[in-house]
Amino acid sequence: MTSLQVLKFIFLFSSVGMSAQSIANRGLTHHQDSSTLPRSKAETVMPVPVSVKAPEAVLTPSGSSEFVLSGGWMLADNDCVLGARQSVFSHEYNLEGWYNATVPGTVLTTLVDMNVYPDPYFGLNNLAIPDTLCRKDWWYRLQFDAPDTSAGRQAWLILNGINYAADIWLNGTRVGDIKGAFMRGQFNVTDILRKNDNVLAVHILPPPNPGIPHEQSPSAGNGMNGGQLCLDGPTFISSEGWDWVPGIRDRNIGIWQDVRLRFTGGVKIGDSQVMTRLNLHDTTKAEITVRVDVENILPEANEANVKMSFDGKRMERRVMLAPLEKRTVEFSPADYSELKLDNPELWWPNGYGAQKLYDLDLSVEEKNRVSDSERVRFGIREMSYEMEVCYPDESVKRVEYRPSAVTDGKPVFDNINRKYVEEGMCMPRVVKDPGCDVLMPAPDSLMRHYLVIKVNGQRIFCRGGNWGMDDAMKRVSRERLEPYFRLHKDANFNMIRNWTGESTEEVFYQLCDEYGMLVFNDFWLSTAGYNLEVNDDDLFLKNAGDVVRRFRNHPSIAVWNPRNEGFAPEYIERKLASMIASDDGTRLYSPNSTHCNLRPSGPWNYFKEPARYFTERAHGFNTEQGSTSIPTEESVLAMMDVSDAWPISDTWYYHDLHGGQGEFMDDLREKFGEADNLADFSRKAQMLNYDSFRAMFEAWNSNMWQSTSGMLLWMSHPAWPSMVWQIYSWDYEPFGSFYGCRKACEPVHIQKNLDDNKVVAVNTTLKDIKGARAVYELYDMSGRCLSRREAKADLSADRLTECFYVESTEAADNVRLERLTLRDRKGRILSVNDYWLPGGNGDFKEFNSLEVPEINARMTDYKNGAFAVEIRNTGKVTAVAVKLNLRDGATGERILPAYISDGYFNLLPGERRVVTVEYSPRKDVAVSAEGYNMPRTTLLNVK
Repeated sequence: MTSLQVLKFIFLFSSVGMSAQSIANRGLTHHQDSSTLPRSKAETVMPVPVSVKAPEAVLTPSGSSEFVLSGGWMLADNDCVLGARQSVFSHEYNLEGWYNATVPGTVLTTLVDMNVYPDPYFGLNNLAIPDTLCRKDWWYRLQFDAPDTSAGRQAWLILNGINYAADIWLNGTRVGDIKGAFMRGQFNVTDILRKNDNVLAVHILPPPNPGIPHEQSPSAGNGMNGGQLCLDGPTFISSEGWDWVPGIRDRNIGIWQDVRLRFTGGVKIGDSQVMTRLNLHDTTKAEITVRVDVENILPEANEANVKMSFDGKRMERRVMLAPLEKRTVEFSPADYSELKLDNPELWWPNGYGAQKLYDLDLSVEEKNRVSDSERVRFGIREMSYEMEVCYPDESVKRVEYRPSAVTDGKPVFDNINRKYVEEGMCMPRVVKDPGCDVLMPAPDSLMRHYLVIKVNGQRIFCRGGNWGMDDAMKRVSRERLEPYFRLHKDANFNMIRNWTGESTEEVFYQLCDEYGMLVFNDFWLSTAGYNLEVNDDDLFLKNAGDVVRRFRNHPSIAVWNPRNEGFAPEYIERKLASMIASDDGTRLYSPNSTHCNLRPSGPWNYFKEPARYFTERAHGFNTEQGSTSIPTEESVLAMMDVSDAWPISDTWYYHDLHGGQGEFMDDLREKFGEADNLADFSRKAQMLNYDSFRAMFEAWNSNMWQSTSGMLLWMSHPAWPSMVWQIYSWDYEPFGSFYGCRKACEPVHIQKNLDDNKVVAVNTTLKDIKGARAVYELYDMSGRCLSRREAKADLSADRLTECFYVESTEAADNVRLERLTLRDRKGRILSVNDYWLPGGNGDFKEFNSLEVPEINARMTDYKNGAFAVEIRNTGKVTAVAVKLNLRDGATGERILPAYISDGYFNLLPGERRVVTVEYSPRKDVAVSAEGYNMPRTTLLNVK
């Protein structure tokens, strides 16, 4: 069995009560035999360390009374600090042995930026970095002057994220501590902060159980998923090593989120919540309720005036606060008619409408002076859920659940005493009758046990992928992350799963809001019965509570979930469900990523027969399903030395080529022939990538709302340069799998079901399309049409429409192309979709002897940073699997990210196609094209 099959086996048994401790994965307890370590043909080149510069503190304003401590940080290990002759808190401290620190950033990020260690993402460099980084304490130090605006104000030091634990010292005084990677630390430092020469020192403590990473290789295999680090959740549990990322040598400890100074008066604003509710039968009406936590910092009573404004509406409420009192101030539509909205602009997931976001400005005044202020971004939308539940009388009903209609802040469901039905599926029990506004009859029962997510009363056909971690070293700036979200949007995805909560940070949710990605949000527990339970339940819950209160205003978050593949321990389950009901109450808390209104996860391996996705897998809501996805030739060369790139080497295995991906490799050889070199291997692999990923989503399309409601890839996104699963590279190059997903997930799409040869049209938009025409054509390689069929189709909104049945074609000696085209009533193309039929031997080896097509191109519609390319096949042979890249006009190097609207498409002789290209504006770029029977060539230059 592969490790993934082991996981599946264990999960099936653990879900019915097997003791976790008898089979728990503790990871390695000693280092693996050196003979099993991967070997490279290239020597690891250690970088030349960067000279340390004298630190200069940088305080970047963020609003009128807040500053980000963004520069001047230094880093040293504990030995350096303890061995110094001076106190680390002295403003005359000697910084010998310290490094210029990257903050926000992990310890390893600083050490890589300072060239102490090589880039761990390249080749086998990660093995050259000692695993002792995660087994020692570290210190961050910043010396700074207080800003001029601080005089006479209350001063607050805010740390938005450290890992794993920290003691915080200012000017020699310990101001507090933080524990857990997802807790904010906020400390009143008014009496400690000086005008000049402040010394802030943050003592970072590593996790107690960092574990020993397993190093992947052909002889060692892909090893175990995680280990002892799971005991220390809440943290980045996969950084011990998983089957998609190696052990990160510092386990991502450090100040990984920003540090701020904030100044207030005697009353401060705490967490706020914006709750929106719609009339789901008439979404031209909406109501907004806003709750604001305010705190009187002073030891005497204080009158506060809480003000709120958004979209031109202004409201305020005066409150008298007792000494040191904390209170929640509510603005409700019952008291403020301005909070009853007509024709609001709504937030929608990608493909269903715009992602309208509003800015809510909050302030609190004392004595007619602003004491504190905050801006909150939110969207007007309401989540609801179709699901199966069990009532107290044991009756099972399919309902639509509206969390925002719950008024008492208590859980509606009991997930511990859940009801099981066939095949291990289960459902929650209703604790009590919450009223007809909370649990309404579902519109139909076709989906049986399975979850349907609705936004603004509309069913959302969820398609997207898992993010194991945004970046393996937690380099999570907006600049670095945003291209990944653009690629998800371009793939026509509308959901991302934050797997085990390892991408939990503000910018992640901001970008999900902006790009219309619903979030299935896990916390920090993995597979029940396999991965270890956390050592400290209350620490877990404390971090979870801070996450919920911190991020609950993001409209993108659709589901809270405690655990990957399994139920949380009972203590955590009860507390977590109660906390989410009281502190959020606007979205579903699902107790498991599988089985409870969700289908079992998997498979994660390649299928030689894509029709199996239709016959065996296409039902329910699946939070994990994946296949092999091999990178392009250039992506491989960017992640390892050319000497390791071909033939397949240990370095491929270290970068997650599990077991050599035997089924995929066998199918590649059988269908396309043995690869001669890396370029040949890549062109063949991309064909399989495209077909397998398209087939997964088209299988789900084929049963839309009949038995399927959502499918998330395992996984869409790479945390580092990986050989399996993801649909684009860590440096933003789309693979064939990306374009297969983009095709299958088109909002309006035509496809052939591989199990029954039906031609169907999928319309996931909210508009009917009348008078469309579906066309089937069969071509030979010269572009001669062998057969044709056409039918009219009226496409209802958010529905699957059957068009006609295609008779199975008789086997032929040569490869042929089936083309499906969907046009609107005016003849405009809505969707084009190609399927290759094999030749007489059941393969596509004919492609290997095809002539090179004649391709030319011209640029149209040029704007700075965007243009269209019209590509034409002027030859006599079909161009197979054409892919474009944007390149530097002088060097020929790839320009990434670049967003190209189509890829791995086919051009029949005489055919034209228009492809759009978008990129960050720059001069002297070129567009290249390559294909299965087409070597890389420059199509045009843009000066």
